[in-house]
Amino acid sequence: MAKILTMGELLLRLTPVNHQRLNLGGNFTANYGGAEANVAVSLSRFGHDVSFLSAFPPNDIGDAALSHLQASGVDTSLVFRLGERLGIYFYEGGFSLRRAKVIYDRKASSVLELPDQDIDWDYVCDKVDLLHVTGITPALSKGMKEFTLAGIQEAKKRNVQVSFDFNYRSKLWTVEEAKETFLEILPHVDICFAGYKDFVYLLGFEGPDEFDKGTLERFYREFAERYKIKYLASTRRTVFSTLKNELAGYIYFEDHLYESDHVSFEILDRIGGGDAFAAGVLHGIVSGLAPEEVIEFGIGSGVLKHTVYGDHNQFSEEEVEAFLANRDKDVNR
Repeated sequence: MAKILTMGELLLRLTPVNHQRLNLGGNFTANYGGAEANVAVSLSRFGHDVSFLSAFPPNDIGDAALSHLQASGVDTSLVFRLGERLGIYFYEGGFSLRRAKVIYDRKASSVLELPDQDIDWDYVCDKVDLLHVTGITPALSKGMKEFTLAGIQEAKKRNVQVSFDFNYRSKLWTVEEAKETFLEILPHVDICFAGYKDFVYLLGFEGPDEFDKGTLERFYREFAERYKIKYLASTRRTVFSTLKNELAGYIYFEDHLYESDHVSFEILDRIGGGDAFAAGVLHGIVSGLAPEEVIEFGIGSGVLKHTVYGDHNQFSEEEVEAFLANRDKDVNR
């Protein structure tokens, strides 16, 4: 079991029922999500000691968000209670050829006050083995960009491994802003989640527009050498329709690119699938699994997330392993 810290924003997600559209109003289901929080929940369910550094408002909504994390065993002692509101996002689920849609309502949320707090990094990083952050958090504001970079640097000073997921969101900042920030963060990163399109369209690497495995390996090799990154990982998603996809996973370690099985599946809820994949890969790495086992566990975790509602994975290590071992069987007897 590893001690893991994640930091970022937890959001309230509101989704119209029965695949209805947002512009029709009606009834909504409520869930809690957010990239780093989703990873925290998954890793806790996999048996690790996980803490989440964030800020929630001191009201009933903040209490409910806190309970959401605590129900999955995530340590919330590093959650500040301040500000007036929890960020919200509205999610319109896709259907058939109709794409899903996300609308953010997260301005002036509590987490934006986090950079003004006095953080005892010795306490926060005490005995921590791994810090996980994503590119979403520094995109929230200039202060959050500085806070994220400071947290990463403070962790590295204390010999904590750093995991960074690009997780680029075009609705939060421009390609140029993201690239500038990521290039500041990368020298401190040990484990990096970046996909083929991140290299071509975000970082400006030269390669075919469409995915090419050999080119991805070249990108990863160059990145590993330039920034001394130990692991690089990503998924390749093939979309047959909004409700049917195929996933394959890739992980680069010690000058070799490992590829997972390709898994086709139907989707109940796509949100959080990438976070579940990242959590599965991190679990495999900190548990000392071989690279080929790491990437299979990551894909198993990511695929299973697509089969449940809500943003976070709901499966244990044993359940992911059972899925991988019995994927073609109809019933678990």
